[in-house]
Amino acid sequence: MTGGPRRPLTRTTTGPQRADLLELFFDLAFIASLTLTSQKMAVQQTWTGIAQALLALSTLWAVWVTTTLITDTYSPRRRPIPQLILGIMFGIMLMSAALPTAFHDHGLVFGGTWAAINLGRGLVLIRSLRGRQGQERSLRALVWNLGSGTLWVVGGLVADPEWRLAVWLVALGVDYVAFGFRFPVPGRAPLPQYQVAPEHLAERYQQIYILTLGELVLVSVLSLSHQPFTPDRIGAFGTAFLTAAVLWWSYAQGAGATLRAAIEASPHRTRLVQTNPYAHWLMVAGVVGTAAGVERIIAQPWDRPGAPMAALVLGGAGLFLIGRAVLEHEVYGRVPLSHVVGVVATIALAPPSVHLPGLALGVAAALVLLGVAAAEFLRSRHRPAPLPATS
Repeated sequence: MTGGPRRPLTRTTTGPQRADLLELFFDLAFIASLTLTSQKMAVQQTWTGIAQALLALSTLWAVWVTTTLITDTYSPRRRPIPQLILGIMFGIMLMSAALPTAFHDHGLVFGGTWAAINLGRGLVLIRSLRGRQGQERSLRALVWNLGSGTLWVVGGLVADPEWRLAVWLVALGVDYVAFGFRFPVPGRAPLPQYQVAPEHLAERYQQIYILTLGELVLVSVLSLSHQPFTPDRIGAFGTAFLTAAVLWWSYAQGAGATLRAAIEASPHRTRLVQTNPYAHWLMVAGVVGTAAGVERIIAQPWDRPGAPMAALVLGGAGLFLIGRAVLEHEVYGRVPLSHVVGVVATIALAPPSVHLPGLALGVAAALVLLGVAAAEFLRSRHRPAPLPATS
């Protein structure tokens, strides 16, 4: 007696392709990791501390991206996808809890959990896709994940924090290269291009970016609430609000608003689908760095920032502008001069910024972003349509 044909796991091609509530529930775990990452940056005002936080953020971002591609390809309402998403959600929560001490006592928890997420996801998909199209992608991913997972576990066992950082950087590089080149295996033909649901994929990236801005808003409110309300702190709070508003407007009125149309215009190309995670990673990292700087500026507005803090504030603005420029290029086929000038301005401001009060540093970064936004506004009336599909 047979159970009849198995229901397909892939999404249907008809009807709306909106994000599922399970996906929004999953995002809560990622937002918790953003909060802990910005706190780590704010507390550990050293180059090593910032590098550690960026690595942790990049790793957690990889969890989010790979999970989003799963729910973009397979229906989150068909078993075992919901169970898989919940399992990954538990893993990212465990990694977030271990993040503050990932380079000390809980390295194996952080690195081992990421390795377990990768291997577990691969095994579940391989078993579920048996005899179906798409199994080969999971098999190839598992081969790469076995290599990177070994490095993540080894790094977690290394006692020295600097050596752990070095090993994990190599492991993260393996993960990013494998994803970027679609898990190549010698002797095997390249995998077919990703087939995506444009409405769903665009909505997911728009959602996570707006939720990341929520981290900047939350940090600003909490930082002011824990301090006496003085004019300088209220001024720093107002500067943080202006920065958040500009970061929202620049994305919402630019390439982020037309992301769906851009993907729909090129549904069979991998370029935008492949660069999208990296462009948004730059913007997310920029917002998290800005949030870490805002926390310190509101608490101590007249303290002179050290070089690491100046890098957080100015580098956060610069990373966002680079990410926006990459996304703008992929959607519209051009790099706005205003974004290039903005990045150059953040670099030029770095040397004198260490001699300015923190409040002045925050104002300077906000003015750079505001200037770029003003140029965007003037150019928006002549913005071209997204690039058409190419064969």
